[in-house]
Amino acid sequence: MNSTPLEFLDLNCSARDIEDYFERFEIWWLTRSKSDEEKKSAFFLNAAGNNGYTLIKNWAYPSPPVSVPHDDLKSLLLQHVKPTNFEASERAKFHSMVRNPNQGIREFILDLLTQAAKCDFGDLLDMQLKDRFAK
Repeated sequence: MNSTPLEFLDLNCSARDIEDYFERFEIWWLTRSKSDEEKKSAFFLNAAGNNGYTLIKNWAYPSPPVSVPHDDLKSLLLQHVKPTNFEASERAKFHSMVRNPNQGIREFILDLLTQAAKCDFGDLLDMQLKDRFAK
């Protein structure tokens, strides 16, 4: 079974979009009829495109990138694109969100969830969402 080709990774998008790309890559990988784990890094490096490959090659040096396990490639890339010190400002944005009078409840919930994804609330997410509705 041939699967639909995966689009190239866009390094100019948000960290969340790159995480979503990894999830879609995993799904794409599962749809392949012969999912050989040893070839997973090679397929990912191909899907990363020119810029992604060059970036990963520089990180993996002196090892050839294709010899690096897929999970390690994923970690390297996410460490590069995930901001580590902006969590406080993202949480401040989340806590300052209020529903506009002409905004539907569903739309407000979606906006809250989108912003919460940037905050790394972990197990506290439900409590944070309830607090936003109580205000």
